[in-house]
Amino acid sequence: MEKPRITSAVLVEKDNKFLLAERNKENYKGYWIISRGVKFGETIEEAAICEIKEETNLDVEIIKLIGHKEVINVPGDYHSIVFFHLAKPKHSDVSVGNQLDISKASFFTIDEIKKMKLAESAEWALKEAGFWK
Repeated sequence: MEKPRITSAVLVEKDNKFLLAERNKENYKGYWIISRGVKFGETIEEAAICEIKEETNLDVEIIKLIGHKEVINVPGDYHSIVFFHLAKPKHSDVSVGNQLDISKASFFTIDEIKKMKLAESAEWALKEAGFWK
């Protein structure tokens, strides 16, 4: 029997712009997301920091926990409980490299984000953190 996954995501904010990544995997392919993942033995904060580093080469500092959201997509064989954090980057050198999960990543303003094909969880995190009104 499948079980829900616990994941950790980071909303990275720099100069009123937010880091989003374009998903490259079949589930949500082409959607702009906030990267997430947790490996066994990691705290949710450690996982958030590591996932951003692995996928975008960006070092971040966690500012606070935004909240958590349950993401269920039964047809897509996906069920996660995601803990969202707000973070600040320690530098601005975003680099995707040879990623399987994402095809590109960049910082965007809220106005730009509102016009994008955005994953529901990313929109939720921006609203919950008070950036999207």
